[in-house]
Amino acid sequence: MRSTLLLVASAALMTACATPSTVRVAGGDQSQGTVVMAYDYSLMQSPKVDWQQGLQAASGQCQRWGYNGAIPAGKPSQSCKTETQDGDCIGWTISADFQCTAPAQQQ
Repeated sequence: MRSTLLLVASAALMTACATPSTVRVAGGDQSQGTVVMAYDYSLMQSPKVDWQQGLQAASGQCQRWGYNGAIPAGKPSQSCKTETQDGDCIGWTISADFQCTAPAQQQ
């Protein structure tokens, strides 16, 4: 019985291994030149985030607004996205702010 429980626990841990998470544009303000990038994960996930991909996506958004690119602005923050009826958090959103760099020069 004990070995069965150990096997089940091991399988559960393996499913909670690092999973690639795609960072998406979650907000921003064109006039302020800020972009919010975010990703979501749940209790059984251990996300592996490529913030370089997030920086590239933020830079692309800034360029569409007429800026040169983007730089990180502060540390990522975490908020609860999904709660159980008891109020336990089982899903989170990690978000990070990026500041657009100087506007592209008009030619």
